[in-house]
Amino acid sequence: MAADLISVNASMILAFVVWYFVYILILKAPRPHGLEDDFVSFMIRAAWAWSILALCIFELHGFYSRTRGYARRHKALVVFRAVTIFVAVFVLLDVFLFRDQRVSRGVALLTWLFLLATVGGSRFGMRFLEKQYQVELRHLPSKLPENVLIGGGAGYLGSVQVPRLLDRGYRVRVLDALLFGKDSLKGLESHPNFEILCGDVRDIQAVVQAMKGCHAVIDLAAIVGDPACDENKPLAMEVNRAATRMLIDVCRGHGIQRFLFASTCSVYGASDFLMDEHSALAPISLYAQTKLDSETLLLEAKNGVFHPTILRMATLFGASPRPRFDLVVNLLTARAVRAGKITIFNGCQWRPFMHVRDAARAFLTCLEANMDVVSGEIFNAGAYGLNYQLSALAEIISGLVPNVEVERVENQDRRNYRVSFDKVHTRLDFTCQFSLEDGIAELVSLLRTEVIEDFSAGIYNNRATVKEFGATPDAKRSSIRTLETLARGAS
Repeated sequence: MAADLISVNASMILAFVVWYFVYILILKAPRPHGLEDDFVSFMIRAAWAWSILALCIFELHGFYSRTRGYARRHKALVVFRAVTIFVAVFVLLDVFLFRDQRVSRGVALLTWLFLLATVGGSRFGMRFLEKQYQVELRHLPSKLPENVLIGGGAGYLGSVQVPRLLDRGYRVRVLDALLFGKDSLKGLESHPNFEILCGDVRDIQAVVQAMKGCHAVIDLAAIVGDPACDENKPLAMEVNRAATRMLIDVCRGHGIQRFLFASTCSVYGASDFLMDEHSALAPISLYAQTKLDSETLLLEAKNGVFHPTILRMATLFGASPRPRFDLVVNLLTARAVRAGKITIFNGCQWRPFMHVRDAARAFLTCLEANMDVVSGEIFNAGAYGLNYQLSALAEIISGLVPNVEVERVENQDRRNYRVSFDKVHTRLDFTCQFSLEDGIAELVSLLRTEVIEDFSAGIYNNRATVKEFGATPDAKRSSIRTLETLARGAS
């Protein structure tokens, strides 16, 4: 901030000096001494204003937080935008606040150029020196984990994640309640580095047993989706929030440093702005609220030996060993193939999407990143090119599935958000490999076979499965519920 303060004042003063000589030498101004006094007087009176304004605008653009990890192109765009806004706003202040109109177009242009050179140049110059002389920050210990526990490893994302980790040479243990069975991991049970434990993340004995000998945890265990959480709210709060608290305590007791948590971009709620990791959060569903609560618990628990990383996932799509047809892309594709008709609700709304295989790569990227890059960090996981309006999604599906009838309906669902993925792109060099067309095409191929007999069956729908499980005695048995009952009895 001190360097920027010097840059701003030096750029403003230099702009006035250069423009003064333009008046004298080129425009032949008749009152050079009077003009000099006017410029000096204005700069003395206005220096406080432009200094405060510049620092405020730079702070709002993340100069002192977010842009430190941005790569060249993204950083250049942010610096360009911030400097341009600063100059434009200060010109307006000169007109309406100071009423001097000393900041002429020439002064404004010169200030803009000098600021781009100093503010931007200092940042890119530092980066150049670091590379030129191989300056490296002291990293936290970053030995890669050998044994990884995946909570919810038999689910939609987990069943894609597990084979990828095994292929990378990790030993993988899965803890899963197996509400959807374990067919999704069929073929892996004989793998020498794979182990599956049937257990509930609400059961402390199962969690403690699963974490023995592990070096990292990927927490995918959750009641996923708004409808599924609304189906059984007490269960959703236990699994999605209370179990996170227990997992944190057990991890710290076992000395597990890396903890990767699957959150959701729906914590942003409804917004017309491009949302990044520093944007205001406004969850409008129980699912999003429980995920946000878990994020808070994890960040509060971070210390020198426990390093959580949070991935706010875009809406997933694509084929998986444990198929889901309650996700918007998958469901619409299934209806297009099997029924020839799809219904789009609120087609102007935006959603970020990501292929399930890209999601698995995102977790692997975080798992293998230097600890100081991901410790205590939140990353939006996805890609700019996969921010789509729902009406555009319908057009893609109808282009890949011929003769589809598209019905457009408006309802009260106000979820609407586009997401910035600068941070995950620049800090982790992560980009998505699969497009919507790729995912829809593979789903079309799958649905045209006999593998999926009835895509509306409960096994492919989280809400239906949660409803079925909620009626069993197992749903009411958990260490969390027992402790709560004991606490109420003691009070």
